[in-house]
Amino acid sequence: MKRIHLRTQQFNSVQLAWLLLILAVIVYVIVMSYQSVLRYDTFKATAFDLGNMDQAIWNTLHGRFFVWTNQGDNYFGPPTRLAQHVEPILIPLSLLYIFHADPRILLIFQTLVLASGALPVFLLTRKHLPEWPLLAAVMTFAYLILPALLGVNIFDFHPIALATPLLLYAILAITYKRYFWFVIACVLAAATKEELPTVVALLGFLVIWKYKTPRLGTILFIGGVLWSLIAVAFIVPHFYHGTQHNSFWYRYQALGSSPSAAIVNILFHPWILITTFVSFDRIYYLLNIFRGTGFLALLAPEWLLPTLPNFAINLLGDDKLLYTGIYHYNAPIIPFVMMASIIGLQRVVKLWARWRGEAVVLPSDSFSPAKVQAGERRPGYTSFPDRVVLTYQSIFQALSTRPVVTRSLALAQPHFSGVTYEGRAQWKRFGERMEPLVKAVPLKTFQWIACAWIIAMALLNYAYMAPTLTNLMATNTPGTHEARIGQLLAQIPPDAPVSAGTSLNPHLTERQYITIFPNVTISSIPGSDQTVKYIIVDLSTVFPEDKIATVKALNQLSQGRFCTLKMADDVILLGRRDVVNCP
Repeated sequence: MKRIHLRTQQFNSVQLAWLLLILAVIVYVIVMSYQSVLRYDTFKATAFDLGNMDQAIWNTLHGRFFVWTNQGDNYFGPPTRLAQHVEPILIPLSLLYIFHADPRILLIFQTLVLASGALPVFLLTRKHLPEWPLLAAVMTFAYLILPALLGVNIFDFHPIALATPLLLYAILAITYKRYFWFVIACVLAAATKEELPTVVALLGFLVIWKYKTPRLGTILFIGGVLWSLIAVAFIVPHFYHGTQHNSFWYRYQALGSSPSAAIVNILFHPWILITTFVSFDRIYYLLNIFRGTGFLALLAPEWLLPTLPNFAINLLGDDKLLYTGIYHYNAPIIPFVMMASIIGLQRVVKLWARWRGEAVVLPSDSFSPAKVQAGERRPGYTSFPDRVVLTYQSIFQALSTRPVVTRSLALAQPHFSGVTYEGRAQWKRFGERMEPLVKAVPLKTFQWIACAWIIAMALLNYAYMAPTLTNLMATNTPGTHEARIGQLLAQIPPDAPVSAGTSLNPHLTERQYITIFPNVTISSIPGSDQTVKYIIVDLSTVFPEDKIATVKALNQLSQGRFCTLKMADDVILLGRRDVVNCP
């Protein structure tokens, strides 16, 4: 009877965990879809990057792959996304517009995809902590309330946002040895931006190390490095005509005038990384990233290895948006912070059980390769993993017998031995001090403590970052002001070249030619006259320091080739005199 009761209790816990997962995902999708669309409807979405992405996807659907014109003077080179980023995933994303083109489709799709990442977080937690299903629901809650995730979701649309769930599904697939789906997820993730293949390459290293699958991991590592190298060293420089061969290098000028100069400076002056980039803002950024899951990720640092490329991009730049902790720059970091947190929590549970002297059956955080029957091996055949191991062994033996190596080890051994001994002694004393607490808290109680800790830290992290997130969200619902803007936008023909203010731009980008005011020419327009036909600007959204210059520019234009067609609530619509009937 007792056994039946325990099974029923376990079954109910699993059911409750799944119910909490479903409810959390539904609430997330409803709230974040509403907020994303509301932000667009109240003209708080921006040209960079919702307008950029909307036009590039719309043009791609119409056969003009990756074309966008928001920088009308082609500051970035040819009017193509390839001059800034390599995002081949835009091609399949363009199918979202096959029946109807609307940026809100992108916003809702992004929300659904990010919310779907809760499922692999839940399943991975269940895999590594199968006896505690409620912890899976709690970890899912921590994922969905991460300010980094919410910021990725709310701030316009970016293809790199899709990397968050794709990498989580990749980890889930390799954990369950679904190699085909693992490769598909990795390829799609790598297609979201040019640095993502390096993330996939480092994930391949973990596949070799943790999952004992060297052939797949090696292919992934080499393929990822080559993909990023081709994108960064050949594709982007080919389309971007600047001397630095990268339109975003201005963020890294402190390292050097160009990427090659930066590499030389780091190699010969490595202290520049500490003297220039160690700051309180960057430390707070790291705290914000790891605090959302109670710093458990720090207990599995090997799972943070794939985050190094993006941490380097964010921490070494001088643009503060990179390390605020809420923008799309963190999308590839989130999956590995979640996985590291799951493994870190598993290690805490194992340690607690060992201190208590209890036996706890948990899966290993490394996975053994499938056993190969002896009959399947050919005589004299050596598998690829065995060849890798034998190669490493032969290299190690060759190096370890050299006099310079043996003498260096002999000199260093006393120091290493002393440090190791002292570390073990300190750890032993720490365990002895923890013994009274450990004895008083059984594993069942520890589960609730872990749940409370994760929830408390997730809420604290959200509360700390809430003011920054609020700045990105809509502050009102559509009213008369938005209706009047809509009337002005409706007067612009759908195929006319336009110059629009940054807040109005995403509402007009489903056309071949559009730029951001104060640009009024688009160099890719065929013919000798490359001036736009309409200009529309919302003066209420212009920065105070730019308002005088903006008004002056509009007055000059209205006295020249343009005339004022209509004004409403600080929104002014100009038309070119040879195109419109001026009042």
